[in-house]
Amino acid sequence: SQAAEQSLNVSCKALDAVQADKTDSRFIVGSCALQQNQLNVLRFHLELNELGVDAVLDHPTGPVGLLATSPSDKSLVVTAAEHQSRATLWRLPFEVVDRTDTPNYNPDGDDSTDDLISSTGYELQEVSILEHSGSRLAEIVWHDSVMLFDEEASTTAGEILTMDFGGDLKLWDVGDGTARSVRTETIPLKSQITRPRVAWDPHNPHAVSVTAGTKVITLDWRADTSVPSGTVESFKAHRYGVTDIDYNPNKPYVLATGGQDGLVKFWDLRSAKAPLLVARGGHSHYVCNNKYNPFHDQLLVSTGTDSVVNLWRVSTISSAPLLTLDEDYPEKSETHNVRVARYEHVDSVYGMVWSAADAWIYMSVGYDGKVALNHVPSEEKYKILL
Repeated sequence: SQAAEQSLNVSCKALDAVQADKTDSRFIVGSCALQQNQLNVLRFHLELNELGVDAVLDHPTGPVGLLATSPSDKSLVVTAAEHQSRATLWRLPFEVVDRTDTPNYNPDGDDSTDDLISSTGYELQEVSILEHSGSRLAEIVWHDSVMLFDEEASTTAGEILTMDFGGDLKLWDVGDGTARSVRTETIPLKSQITRPRVAWDPHNPHAVSVTAGTKVITLDWRADTSVPSGTVESFKAHRYGVTDIDYNPNKPYVLATGGQDGLVKFWDLRSAKAPLLVARGGHSHYVCNNKYNPFHDQLLVSTGTDSVVNLWRVSTISSAPLLTLDEDYPEKSETHNVRVARYEHVDSVYGMVWSAADAWIYMSVGYDGKVALNHVPSEEKYKILL
């Protein structure tokens, strides 16, 4: 199916799906222009295969460098302006996040998005500020406390991890109108080659992985660490620098890493002496994002500064490997792991996310502000589902 595209005509890096919305595919894109920045709330209209801008909200704190949405409340979003040491928790207007109207289809019109009139006059409401003491923020990750299997924990809006370039990793508890710092760890970041990235293990609420230069460090946050966690403490993942990490959502101990060497590697955290698999040839420059499909771990998308968005099938190391080989190459088992789709932007692709409401669509944003929503090819769907 053809990609749905929309140009926001402003530089953009930060992007997230509205994770709490499981019915409509909504996304928030933050602009990073020199002046007057906004959060663009987008919605995908499946029947028209079109992206519509539901609202453009002023972002008063500056160019949006980082952005994460709440996994349990679709009106909450946390952003951090570029080169600042604080993040702000905002509440989006309900009129924006609850919009369900569909645009009128006008095949004769010059621009088919004429009817997707964005709501104006609405403002972001500041809820709380997450302050770091020194360095500028490098990463924000929002974790759903439902994962913790704790009656008391599930009453809050989850937990946020923030990390700065100085190596301070802070855990915040987000309540109804506050965010309080619960814990701070300092990670030794020897070098500043790459922005430190953080990933929370979906299978273990006490495990967090952090990138530090060319290495990945795994943290065990249990109070009693006398029982070993079973994972390595750290390992060198890429030759030049690690640019992104993501846990396999279905299979424990598997971590995907992207690097400045243009490779995407897959690791078993119990040994990590050598990668389980390396996806080569997808990028001619740095990898910016690599993200597993949240439902089907046979699929992973990587984006890079070479403006390419790649969809990979990594079947052999998934929780449910494909049983049948491609008929054309019965003798080559490598066809299980292959790039199945490629999309090219005009500019570097710093933002990418899978939809929270539809397992088969993913969205990327180029630095020029062009947003593209791509579909997993139907033959890949059938290979996974049938």
